[in-house]
Amino acid sequence: MTIELARMIEQARPGQVIVGEFQVPMPDLVTGKVSKIDSIQFIEKTQETLSSLKGLILSGDEIDSIKCYLTGAKQVNGAYNIKRYRIADKHGRTRDVFNAKINIYRKKAEPIFLGTQDLDLAEYQAVERRKARAAKSGRKAQPKRPRRRPSN
Repeated sequence: MTIELARMIEQARPGQVIVGEFQVPMPDLVTGKVSKIDSIQFIEKTQETLSSLKGLILSGDEIDSIKCYLTGAKQVNGAYNIKRYRIADKHGRTRDVFNAKINIYRKKAEPIFLGTQDLDLAEYQAVERRKARAAKSGRKAQPKRPRRRPSN
C-alpha cells in the first residue's frame, strides 16, 4: 500500500468507496491506440464492462446488473453532476478524490449497495462540480437506507 492510499483510506467514512484523482494510460479496445484517461473516464469505462458479470451468482442469486458511478447532486433536468472532494491529512497535504457507489441488482434478492450516498458527505469539502451527466438509463433510484449503528 502506498502512503497516498493509506492517507486516503484514513479520511474515508465507514462504508465509503473513494477513488483518487489520477490519469492512467489505457488502450482503446477497437483501435489499440493508448491514451491517458482520468478517474471519471476510468469509472465510465469500468461501467461499460460490468455487463459481463450478468448471470454470475452472488450471495445465492444471479446478478441482473451492476451500476458503478461517481456521485454528485441531482440537477433539475434529471442529470447528475460529479463532485470532486478535497481531503487533507494530518500534515496538511491535500488530495482530490471522488465518492463512488456500486449498486448490485440481483434477479430475486434485494440489491446490494456499496459506498456512501452523496447526501451523507456534508463534512467533505466539494472543490469542484463537474459538468452534469445525463441520468443513465437503467440506473435505478436507491432507497434511503437507515444509518447503521455500530454493534457492541
